[in-house]
Amino acid sequence: MALTNRWRRVLLIPCVAFTAAALQQSGGFAEAAPGRRMPESNLTDSQKQRLFEARRDYALRSYDKRFALLKSGRSCLERAQTPEDGKACMKQQRQARRLLMKQGREVMNAERRRLGLTPRRDFRWQGQGKS
Repeated sequence: MALTNRWRRVLLIPCVAFTAAALQQSGGFAEAAPGRRMPESNLTDSQKQRLFEARRDYALRSYDKRFALLKSGRSCLERAQTPEDGKACMKQQRQARRLLMKQGREVMNAERRRLGLTPRRDFRWQGQGKS
């Protein structure tokens, strides 16, 4: 059974947003606000180079996983017949993205420890800001 045009339009925005987030050039690393210094500005050139190489190597190693995640999300949404199916697809994609981000954070924290730097903490805002 084919999706109606209404459902295609409803599912288009999350698909485009997910694709844009996955293809973002910054690789998910935060950038400093204008006038504010990131803690990495205190790193030596050697440390900066090694962190860059670790980020680049992980991004290249995980490329196939990220691409497969996009493809599975698309096929799941194409098979979805009900709003509940669509929600299940989105939930599955969100969990897979979080796992991939966690793995990347672990790789980078291992490199930071190896360089004698403090590891980055897990940025999960569970329960914060909710009444």
